[in-house]
Amino acid sequence: MRVVIAGGRSRTDFLVESLTSSDHEVVVVNGDRAWCEYLSSRHEVPVVCGDATKRYVLDDADIEGFDLVIALSDSDADNLVICQMAQHYFDIDHQVCTVYNPRNVSVFKKLGISSVVSATYLMAKLIEETSLEALGDQRTIAELSK
Repeated sequence: MRVVIAGGRSRTDFLVESLTSSDHEVVVVNGDRAWCEYLSSRHEVPVVCGDATKRYVLDDADIEGFDLVIALSDSDADNLVICQMAQHYFDIDHQVCTVYNPRNVSVFKKLGISSVVSATYLMAKLIEETSLEALGDQRTIAELSK
């Protein structure tokens, strides 16, 4: 699988290591020069230093037709733009968009992003499920999410 990772810091480092150890091809796009230098020294993957919300930066990354883009920036709006550009300009059919605001999960899915992940959203659902289990309620997260 060919994967673009845009933005992020420690999550990017971990993902690059995990994906490359499974023989996936990875390209990183990150706007922090020092972080790009760190990633380049630590991993044998192409690292493009630049703002992943800019089409010319993604052009420089040569990501046309990759299998997956993972947007990990600190900005929900930037992650949405990155995923939409990857989808519409670079033929990347699968996107993983991380969001900080859990309310953006359903909005971004309605806007056509294939996977939207919010740690806050997932944690809230896990707490809810765990609490119900502790109280003896056998309903599952899938049932609660309906």
